[in-house]
Amino acid sequence: MKYILTIVVAFLITSCGPAYLANQVEKDFKGDWVLESISYPDASGLFDVELFNLSSASCFENSVWKFIPNNSTGSFTLDGNNCIKTEQQFKWYVDKTTAENFSPEMLLKITTGQKARKVDTGTRIKIKSLLESQMVWEQNAMFKGEEITIEMTFSKL
Repeated sequence: MKYILTIVVAFLITSCGPAYLANQVEKDFKGDWVLESISYPDASGLFDVELFNLSSASCFENSVWKFIPNNSTGSFTLDGNNCIKTEQQFKWYVDKTTAENFSPEMLLKITTGQKARKVDTGTRIKIKSLLESQMVWEQNAMFKGEEITIEMTFSKL
C-alpha cells in the first residue's frame, strides 16, 4: 500500500512540472488581443524604438494580435500612426525553464514567409502579468547604446 501511495504522489508532483505550467500559461493567451500602449517605465523622454526588427513602436500601437496555443502560432496586423498596414505571422511558446517563475518568459519568432525552423532569431519577452482581459509584456532592448525596458499592455478583444 505504501508503494502505491508513493507512486501516486510522485505522479502528481511530476504532472505539475514546468511543462504543464507552461501549457497552462499558453492556454491563457488564446484569442485576439489589442496592443493598447507601449511605455518605457525606467526612462524619460520620447522614444520610438524598433520592435522585433520590424518597425517602430508607434506602428505597433493598436495592433491586433491573434494567439493560437494548440500549435503555438499567431499573427498580428500593424496599422498604427500612418504606418503601412502589414500582417505578420509568428511562432511562440512559453519557456518551460521560466514557467514556475513569478514572471515567466515567452519566446517569439517572426516567421512571415518562412518556415519556423528556418528562423534562428527571436525575442525573449517577460510576461509581467496575464489576466483574463489584460496582459503586460516587458522586454529589454538597446537604444542609443543603453539598455531600456519596454512595457507593452494588451487588452483582450
